[in-house]
Amino acid sequence: MTTVGIVVGHARGDLAIPRPYVDAVLAAGGTPLLLPATLGDDERLYRVLGHTEALLLAGGGDIAPERYGAKPTATLHALDRLRDEVETRALRWAMSAGVRVLGICRGAQLMAAATGGRLVQDLPAAGFELHIETEHDRGYAGLRHAVKAEPGSLAERILGGLSEVNSEHHQAVADAGDVLVPSAWSPDGAIEAIEGPDLFGLQWHPEFEYGADRRHLRPFQWLVEGERGVDL
Repeated sequence: MTTVGIVVGHARGDLAIPRPYVDAVLAAGGTPLLLPATLGDDERLYRVLGHTEALLLAGGGDIAPERYGAKPTATLHALDRLRDEVETRALRWAMSAGVRVLGICRGAQLMAAATGGRLVQDLPAAGFELHIETEHDRGYAGLRHAVKAEPGSLAERILGGLSEVNSEHHQAVADAGDVLVPSAWSPDGAIEAIEGPDLFGLQWHPEFEYGADRRHLRPFQWLVEGERGVDL
């Protein structure tokens, strides 16, 4: 089974990751390998990465603006600069090794920031209103909106006919940078997916949805087995 490395960041002093990411990798046939952001020096990090065959960059707090050459222009949430650094080094290792990378929400934003892109620091302040839940009774990522993918893109194949996705983010990719290209958008023009060779980033949260609709497992199937493993 494909071993999928997942960098684990900080949450209130603990190392933690939401279980749905791990469960989705398992459901897709992969073996999760949790990589603490406290690994430290490059030698140790790269030695552990050498045991991985794919890399998942999960959701979480905001990316520190200095990662993409910007100053803070909005209130930022749950910054984890150590995680930013470790994930950036892990991404660059994966790109040089030809290892598939899936970025979800914050993970997609990290992929863009690490490859010359930049982010919208606060979507509501920038006029995007469809993306973060304001009604607490819907639960996490309970908001839904339409999505449209570029014809012929990996995003279109991964969506497999899905025309709506869930949402829980107040930041997004503004510029995909030098390596990735945008390949799906919400109705208000916010970038919902970015992709490149062996790289796929999406802004929604399929890890919460695949139990109700198997199509949401496709990003994880792609991560574990490539396109040959995706249920079409």
